[in-house]
Amino acid sequence: MAKTELCSCGSGLKALHCCSLDETLLPDDAAAALLEPQGVEATKLFNDKKHAEAEALALKVLALAPHQRLSLRVMYEIRKAQGRKPAAEALGRRLAKLPGQPAIVAAANLQLAQLLIGESRYADALESAETALIATPKDPSAQHVLGVALTETGRLINGERHYRQALELLGREDGLVLANLAWNLKLQGRLTESAAVYERALTMRADNKRAVGGFAQVQMMRGNWDQAVALLDSGLAQWPDERTLRLLRTLVDLQRGDANAALARLSDPPEQLLASELVARGQAHARLDQPADAITFYATAKRFQRERQGLSYQPDIYKTKAETLKNYFKSERFAPLPRAGAAPAKQPIFILGFPRSGTSLLEQLLAQIPGISASDEIAPVEELIAHLPRLISGGKAYPEILDRLLVDDHDDVLGQLRAKYFAPRARLPGPFITDRAVSNIWTLGLIKLLFPEAPVIHITRHPFDVMLSNLSQDRKLEGNCGVSMAATARHYDTMMNMLKHYRGQLTLRYLPLRYEDLVISPVQSLDRVLAFIGLAAPLPAEAALRANAAPVPEPPPIHVVAREPLHSRGLYRYRDYRAAAPALFTEVRDVLLPWISELGYGDGS
Repeated sequence: MAKTELCSCGSGLKALHCCSLDETLLPDDAAAALLEPQGVEATKLFNDKKHAEAEALALKVLALAPHQRLSLRVMYEIRKAQGRKPAAEALGRRLAKLPGQPAIVAAANLQLAQLLIGESRYADALESAETALIATPKDPSAQHVLGVALTETGRLINGERHYRQALELLGREDGLVLANLAWNLKLQGRLTESAAVYERALTMRADNKRAVGGFAQVQMMRGNWDQAVALLDSGLAQWPDERTLRLLRTLVDLQRGDANAALARLSDPPEQLLASELVARGQAHARLDQPADAITFYATAKRFQRERQGLSYQPDIYKTKAETLKNYFKSERFAPLPRAGAAPAKQPIFILGFPRSGTSLLEQLLAQIPGISASDEIAPVEELIAHLPRLISGGKAYPEILDRLLVDDHDDVLGQLRAKYFAPRARLPGPFITDRAVSNIWTLGLIKLLFPEAPVIHITRHPFDVMLSNLSQDRKLEGNCGVSMAATARHYDTMMNMLKHYRGQLTLRYLPLRYEDLVISPVQSLDRVLAFIGLAAPLPAEAALRANAAPVPEPPPIHVVAREPLHSRGLYRYRDYRAAAPALFTEVRDVLLPWISELGYGDGS
């Protein structure tokens, strides 16, 4: 594109005055200051809602001084009001980069962070939110916005701290900040605290729809289904078109087995539904034993994810990751590395398995056994990798940085990593804690160094059922592999090959356990697990295990929200669905057939 043409971002400026700007050719500050009155006038026109006149004047000013702040701000506000997101973002980024007084810099970065957060681009918002806070650390809005960005990117403890600092700086309670703090506490599993904060937040801001939905989810997780229903029904009475509340209410219907009620709530034409709503509708059809309808809605939801949300499978990152790990974690290179010393006070039980293989069911059942606590997927071992460069010198990346353990004070390094692993699990009672992070398959090498004797349980399920179960969910998986069954199968193959490599190179305390056996014979399956991990504890009666209704622990695993009594609906379910949509399974058969055979499920028929 010629620089004399309009910029492709849609700002309305010429390219040489916008995204292709050569900052060395900008007029000096004194020259730009001469245009300040015109910038003031453009701002006044915008405030008077004379947007066309404001835009025309701002464009004239920016043609002469592309870094004139007032005119850039006018164009930003106009493009944002028009819903022209790429243009607003480009203008917002230019404003955020302009030098100035701390308060001005903070305001520009804060508005950019809020724009990105409004698009659920939390990771992208972090830099501008941090810049705003550094410029004005006593601004409660900056504290609040950074709290949002941190919370939604998984840095929950840091997010909580900034929410509390925002409240302290305000010197009063604020309904929005309280609601966001409550959501953060909910994500941490601190449900009792979260519920109390939600009550305060809704007392101040009863019109906060998101808080109503968040509080309802907390009540679901606490097992207070009637309170959750009351919240949702009250919210829907006020806001009958609020889709998040409607979806949550639909999920309650499904949890209670009322598929017809769920379908009635989601009766809009399919093209008007969101991907999450289509998945819920498919789940309702599945409950009614209507596989053809169910799989149609599942497949449509995945298509909407690809076409409307722009999601696509990104396999290259994980192929490179797998090759790097395979090249390093070979027995001759790994064997000389030191292991952590004395056995830890608590022993992790690492549960491996591709999403929807049955890892959550195994954790739910194990949590009913005295001496075992569930830690779900909180603070996975993979997060410890980021701490290695701070503990080990040498400047190498993981896993090569582990070579330094041969010459550095490895006892201190491995001890500190262990301490970081156990810190968020400190409140969990008992000598054993389960860890079912999906990323455990990638980090088995580091797990072996930190916990040399840790039991590793690999729960497997018929690969076709794994594919079907992931198709029926609206969840983001690694590399966006959940956007189609073909993508899920490719990622499954990558992860299973990674695990196969580790098993061939590391000496693991490894126990394979079938999902099907766990469902059919839960007592015998858990008896095998207890013998394997070395825990002498009484097993609940089979009826109690099948009820799967032990009190909800706190912090609770997220999957406890939707737990059900043990059932056999998921056993070889793919057979009915393959008959309804044979092409979908044919597409993944060649990738999965070797694993179907290797796992002992026959020839894939």
